[in-house]
Amino acid sequence: MALARLGEGLNWLYVTVRDLEGQAQVAAHKEDVELAVVGGVLDRLPLGLLSCAFQWYAVSACNYAQLSGWLALGETGMAKQYVARVMPRVVQYRNKVAAHFAITEPRRDNEADLAASVMTQVVYAKGRLCAAALTPVLGTGPQEVNVTRDVSWSLTLTHERLVPRYWPSGPPRGYQALLVPPQTTISFNFSWTDLVGE
Repeated sequence: MALARLGEGLNWLYVTVRDLEGQAQVAAHKEDVELAVVGGVLDRLPLGLLSCAFQWYAVSACNYAQLSGWLALGETGMAKQYVARVMPRVVQYRNKVAAHFAITEPRRDNEADLAASVMTQVVYAKGRLCAAALTPVLGTGPQEVNVTRDVSWSLTLTHERLVPRYWPSGPPRGYQALLVPPQTTISFNFSWTDLVGE
């Protein structure tokens, strides 16, 4: 059920971003634009939603791949290595932007890495909407500081590459069901304490 729901959500994010990317492609074609960082073809898009969509996708895709790896390999370390092999840029983006901004939890990050972690701009480049494609260069000359890793990525291209691996039979469908084996007793607790006040 967890994989089905994650897969359904990832597909929904893909379709949403693909449709917005299509709008940007039409506008870019009319204006003969290959790269847009601010304004122009990007002005017509819900950039806050796109920024969040990339972050949601990165976290959910990593959860999907890691659970798949864990189910197949039965070991946490190997499952993490599997995710890093399948989607290395998405993992880095998840770790430095989507799960938490590196600036709030730095680990072997330089000043440019920390600044880049909160630069959640989505840019248009050669027909795709991309996250983390715009990164700061701090200082000048010999003191110039650049990000240590390129974590730019296209959500639509990533999803299209994952489809043959995870969903070759078509888009996944989530469901709401609990399977309880025969002659098994299971108890559940329900909690909604934050809805009733104190």
